[in-house]
This record gives sequence, structure tokens and C-alpha cells, in this order.
Amino acid sequence: MKSSNFGYIPALDHLRGFAALLVLFFHGCHLITHSLQSDVAYNLSFWPLAENPFISLIIEGHTAVSLFFVLSAFVFTVGSSQRELNFVGFYRNRLLRTYPLFLFFLTLGIIFNTENLSWLGLARSVFFGANSPEAIDGGAFTFVFWSIAVEWHFYLLFPFLILLVKKFDWYALTLLIFLLLSIRYYMMLEGANMLQVSYWSIMGRLDQFLIGMLAGLFYLRYFDESKKFDVLALLGLLLVVTALYVFNQLGGNGSNYGKWAMWPTIEASCWAIFVIGYLSFSRCFPAWLGKLLVALGTVSYSVYLVHYVVLDYLMGRDWAVWLHISDPFGTALLNTTFIIMPLVVLISTATYWIIERPFLVRRRTYMAQAHADAQA
Repeated sequence: MKSSNFGYIPALDHLRGFAALLVLFFHGCHLITHSLQSDVAYNLSFWPLAENPFISLIIEGHTAVSLFFVLSAFVFTVGSSQRELNFVGFYRNRLLRTYPLFLFFLTLGIIFNTENLSWLGLARSVFFGANSPEAIDGGAFTFVFWSIAVEWHFYLLFPFLILLVKKFDWYALTLLIFLLLSIRYYMMLEGANMLQVSYWSIMGRLDQFLIGMLAGLFYLRYFDESKKFDVLALLGLLLVVTALYVFNQLGGNGSNYGKWAMWPTIEASCWAIFVIGYLSFSRCFPAWLGKLLVALGTVSYSVYLVHYVVLDYLMGRDWAVWLHISDPFGTALLNTTFIIMPLVVLISTATYWIIERPFLVRRRTYMAQAHADAQA
């Protein structure tokens, strides 16, 4: 849905929709493939190796969360770097954007998992700590809540980060990225659980937001729709696929060692290049495709929260596999594409219109032209 605070860029909705579907395919293909090959409960030790670079995009599809983070920071930076940000209005709109559906799924998680209810866990979940071990475990309903918590940690920091940008320009963001890399490297030397630090927390994810902010500044100053920027889409895609393939061959998300100190920065940098290029290249799409992608992006938040619930429900009843071929991964891909994805999109469209949109239309403008601009 369009925001009253930012100039609308349809291609960003395309990318949100793509990211939501990538997470769906990531979970669907992993869990269905494993269920076809083993009776043992799934865990990270079963992490598969990709046979080619493009398959690694699905196997390491958790990277979609990094894309979401880059896009989020990009949008806020483009919208606010040349305007005055009203903090209260900013947080009010963020609550209206993220919390109605979040609280709906949290409530369902509590109803269906009452044994996990605690007042401490409820407070943790509601007050931006859903990525902590003490937060409520609502099963499939709260499975992806950790990333919403990390997103909110960035929201709490963003007004101060944008003030740094206005005072020190992009240099401040670059310095912070190197500082985060240094801290994670030190933590690695001290024996910290780097998967826990880099994947699940703002300490590992903040530089992904900072890279999104840098991409936003670059977009404002240098971007134009042209063939030279179209090339960045291809270059960015090649970098993303290559980086994910190498990451996968080193053990991927199923391993935990020093690569996690640098991986968030590498991953986000590749996505940022792709985003800038895609914003130019997307002008080549036919109108009908653009509208379809925008519609998918509109319901992407619902897709992100709904998909794991649907997948868990179907797999728990052995209803996830209706189409069979000889290859387990191919079977998983086939069923995710033709059975699970349409069902998820259908339910997500309903949750968007019934739960999300009534609150989204209540958002208000919290941006104003900077004082210097007003004087011009």
C-alpha cells in the first residue's frame, strides 16, 4: 500500500513480493524435501548442498530477510534524508503497519499453545523482544517473529541514524559498518556463537540496514533509469547468486563458524547493488506484469506471516505433497509452486484486507520539508 510519507516506487513492491515468496520457497523446499527423505525431525545438520548456483538461491532463501532489511532502510532514507522526521508520527505509523497482524498471530499462537504462555514472554514478544529465548513460543504462528523484532530495533535507531547522516553524510554509515564488523570479529575470536549473533540479532543485522541507507543515499544522488543502471540489476543478481552458492558450499546456514562475522555485510551489499539496478530495469516490464508484482508486494507482509502456518498445517496432516516426481527437491519445488503458494497468497489477500488495511489507512504524514528547503 502506498505511503503518504514517501514518493511511491512500484518496483520496491515487486521486490517485497519476491522476498516474501523466496522465504516461502525456502521453508517449503527444505521441509518437504527432508520429509520425503527422512523420518527424523528436521534440524540444521541436514542442510543440503546446492548442485548449481541458482538452486542455492532457494536453499539459502533465508537471504530474503536480508533483502527485506535493505529495502526497509532504503525506503526510510529516500523519504526522510531531505525532510524533517516527526518521531511520534514515525513510530505511530510503524505500529499501524506491523502490529495489527503481528498481534493477531501472537493471539493465535497463545490460544493454540497455552502451555507456553507467561507474562514475561508476553511482555518480551509485545515490546520488541520476540527474537529472545524468553519470548512466547506460539509454534508456527510466531515462527518468523524474530525478524519483526529485529526490524523494530532498527526503527528505534533510525531517527538517530538519519540525524547522523544529515550531520556527517554517508561517512557516518560507513564508519558504523566497519565498527560492527570489528565487533563481530572480536566476538568470534572470543568464541561467541556467531550464528546466534549474526543471524538472529540486531548486532548481526544492523549493517544490513546501514547498507540499505547507503543505497538510498546513492539513489537520491546518482540514480536514473538507463541502460547503465540496468546492468547493475544483472551484476547484482550474479553477485547474489555467486555469494549464496559459495556460502552454501561452505556449509550454508547449517554451519556455525567465522564466516558469520562477515556474511551479513557481504549479503546485504550484493542485494543493495541488485536493488539499485532493478529499480531501473523494472521499467522494461509490461504493464500487466508490473501490476501483478505490485499486488503481490502489497500482501507481502501477510505472505511472510501466513506462509509458515499454512506449511506447518499441511505437513502436519501429510497434505503438503500432491504432485510427485522422482527427485525429492523437485517434488518439493513443484508442490510449493502449485499447491502451497496459491493457498498462501489467497489467505494472505484475505488477512491483508481484513486485518492490515483497516489500520494502514489510518497512517498519517509525519514528514515535513526541512527548514532550509522551506526557506528556498
